[in-house]
Amino acid sequence: MAVSIDSRARSSRLRGIIMVVAFLPVAAIAQTRYQDPQGRYDLEVPAGWRVYPDQGADQIIVRRGAVQAIVSVTRQNKGNAMTGAQFVAVTAQEFRRQCPSFRQRQSGTLTLSGAPGVYALFTCDDPKSPAVAETDSALTANEFLVGVTLIAPLAVYYEYLPALDGIRNSLHVTGTPGVPATSGKARSQAMSDLKKACSVGAFTQERCARRLGMRLGRESKPGTAASRPPPGRVYRDPQGRFSVQIPRNWNAIAEGNNGAFGVQLRSGSSWINIMPSGPAANPNEVVLDQEHKIVARSHSGHPVPFGPAGLVQVFDRGLEIAYDDFTAMSPQGGAVASHIAGIGNIDGKGHAFLLLVGAFHPQAKDATDDPFLSVALSVRLAAHREPR
Repeated sequence: MAVSIDSRARSSRLRGIIMVVAFLPVAAIAQTRYQDPQGRYDLEVPAGWRVYPDQGADQIIVRRGAVQAIVSVTRQNKGNAMTGAQFVAVTAQEFRRQCPSFRQRQSGTLTLSGAPGVYALFTCDDPKSPAVAETDSALTANEFLVGVTLIAPLAVYYEYLPALDGIRNSLHVTGTPGVPATSGKARSQAMSDLKKACSVGAFTQERCARRLGMRLGRESKPGTAASRPPPGRVYRDPQGRFSVQIPRNWNAIAEGNNGAFGVQLRSGSSWINIMPSGPAANPNEVVLDQEHKIVARSHSGHPVPFGPAGLVQVFDRGLEIAYDDFTAMSPQGGAVASHIAGIGNIDGKGHAFLLLVGAFHPQAKDATDDPFLSVALSVRLAAHREPR
């Protein structure tokens, strides 16, 4: 996919999912810094990549084989500036016209060259050449519209994501602070890339779950952000079944008589319910049983597990956590980051499990951490006692 947008006319042109370039590069070989001839911006070109000027539009293509980053930085009319959201919307329309099997997989906010912007992730499921494209755009404070479109064949998308991220993150517009691009939902760049790859179908569901579990395990080693208990007080279940740390500025509300039904942790519109689960053989069953109940109540027929990567397993301090995250819709129609987890002892003794269900509005989640996972990792189950 290749996009050219004339910000004055607010039009766009799509030139194919895998673009054929018939002109000479202007930069290449070893890693180097590309300087725009008009002095508007500069960016890092990875070793082995080449920069091509687009002779039909005011943009460049940083390319290696069929993998490419299309970069456009154009001055806007202050009274009639095109916004990043408009850039992404127009690009999506062109992708849809080019590819009948177009699907938008993700969207969200980011910071691009120091300015707040938006992104969207698309796929084209052409059986001969399935491809992935991400479009990022922002309008800088000094009225430059920045558009970056990252394109790769599906088969090599995950392999080349770090290089594509590096090109986008290195983009600096003259006269701006040059803050690296950061996704508002990413716990880390590596985790963000893996989730993107899973959402576009770069791996099977089983491989995604395994890779996510390994990544979560690495990030939850002692001393890392994910493993550190959320600062705050400790809630001790009055029934003596578990304890959990309450994140700072959150409240704990016991559910039922003497906490018989567990506890709700709450901060504004975000909440995590922790409760004893029904009979189950393992934490996976706890999650799937809850999701089947949701499907039955909603009559949606949605397949389980809900998340595109399937259930992720995390093993931490003698506990097994089965974890599913997905996007749900609130009654008001807004997107809500949702999570369901089952927690039990690794040895499985007693078959006593906890069910955790949480919901967060996008602005409530920190860019580098996941409060739901942090709370789940802070849970401690009461020691199991064998009956006499």
